Amino acid sequence: MKNKNNVYLVLILLFGIIGFFLIKQSGQSNLDPNDPSTNRPNRDNCLADDCLLVENLEYPTDILPLEVQQALDEAIDDEYKALSTYEAVIVKLGAVRPFSMIKGAEEQHIASLKAIYDKYGLTVPQNNWSGQINSPETLTEACQLGVDAEIANAALYQEKLLPAVKDYEDITLVFENLSSASEQKHLPAFDRCN
Repeated sequence: MKNKNNVYLVLILLFGIIGFFLIKQSGQSNLDPNDPSTNRPNRDNCLADDCLLVENLEYPTDILPLEVQQALDEAIDDEYKALSTYEAVIVKLGAVRPFSMIKGAEEQHIASLKAIYDKYGLTVPQNNWSGQINSPETLTEACQLGVDAEIANAALYQEKLLPAVKDYEDITLVFENLSSASEQKHLPAFDRCN
């Protein structure tokens, strides 16, 4: 029985190594960087996370306008506030749904925004909300707080942040995804628990 398990382990490792090399090989580009006729990924044709997987990609060297940087800062600050609020609820009331699940989604939202900061060579602001928010006393109050926060978040993106980044497709895509998640996923979940 032990030998059989060892054989399975060796086979799994072998397939894993082969799979790794196949994935690595498929990710290598046959584009000639000196041939201008190739459609090499660049700032104009590669959006969002797709660019993060391209080796030797020339990332933007220009500086984002102040208005766009401020929109990024406001977006991540609002996501930090939501995360810190939902963490405070969990500390006070336990790992109750939907807070325990939406907390993970907020962490993903922050990671998406951090990828944009990294792409443009900007310093990611710190979370100044952590530990600064008091949770409501009851789940009903907490759910209403969630409803209000998600409505405000979606409105912030639609009314202020998206117009500020309209010339940057990659940032616009991330902002649209975050706004949509607030409006179409988080808000209904908080409505149901309210």
